[in-house]
Amino acid sequence: MLRSVIAFVLSNIVTLFMFSEGLAREPGEIRHVLERPALYVRALVVVLLFVPLVALGVVHAFRLPTVLASAILLMAVCPGAPLQVNQAKSLGANPTTSINLLLLLSVCALVTVPAWVVVLDRMLGVEFRASPELVFRLLAVKILPPLAVGIAVRHYLPRVAQALAPWCSRVFTVLLVAVSVGLLFIVGPKLIHVAWLAVVALVMLVTVSALLGHWAGAPRLEDRKAVALAAAFAHPVLSMTIIIQSYPNYRALEVAGIVGAFVVIRLLALTPYRMWVKRQGEHEGSKRLPPHGGVPA
Repeated sequence: MLRSVIAFVLSNIVTLFMFSEGLAREPGEIRHVLERPALYVRALVVVLLFVPLVALGVVHAFRLPTVLASAILLMAVCPGAPLQVNQAKSLGANPTTSINLLLLLSVCALVTVPAWVVVLDRMLGVEFRASPELVFRLLAVKILPPLAVGIAVRHYLPRVAQALAPWCSRVFTVLLVAVSVGLLFIVGPKLIHVAWLAVVALVMLVTVSALLGHWAGAPRLEDRKAVALAAAFAHPVLSMTIIIQSYPNYRALEVAGIVGAFVVIRLLALTPYRMWVKRQGEHEGSKRLPPHGGVPA
């Protein structure tokens, strides 16, 4: 019963989150993409091209078994994780850049994910199934419509949006915490059985991806952090669905545990980057402070 509830919440919590984000967004924020096209082009190239290539290099260098290699590579080619927006807030990244990247990556993934899956099929000798219809159903249906509805409510019914936003945010937080606790029972045993080489490979991939994103987000630190998170995170639901579609004999719970283990490892692997950018922010803040005894300009 608990496992069925967790699976249901995981498949629908993204919709609630995007609706909540829409309530807090202004329709004009999308203009940020047109105002800084170079930033978003660099970010898309890094996330959609460089990160998968780095993943291929890491998997080849560590000579991982096909199963572990497939899981890591699938997560590398499935961008647009809503978790990146949530993490961006806690890290002090630019929320506008983060949400715009999520939308752009979700649209691009409709083409790039099936294309990368074909490449992985030929390289690994497996038969992943990621039709454009499958990707569209998971990304376009669960991300774009609820966000658009939330923005529309914010635009046409601002008082309603103002009242709904905090409640949606609270419900999302409660559900996220509850699901996280529930997944511990699934992820815990899987973490023990994950090969240490796969852990090292994943940590290396996350670190390199975050640094590439940090470079692509120049010159503002808040944008660097937003792009770094977009590069470091993957779409676990999309990855899990592709695996389930490809291997019908796998139980969904087992797949959720494996993917959940990788999500936990990714979060832990980002800790050094978080500490580093925090020091960067403190360093930039100290530069803006006036000398001791001076008067701000």
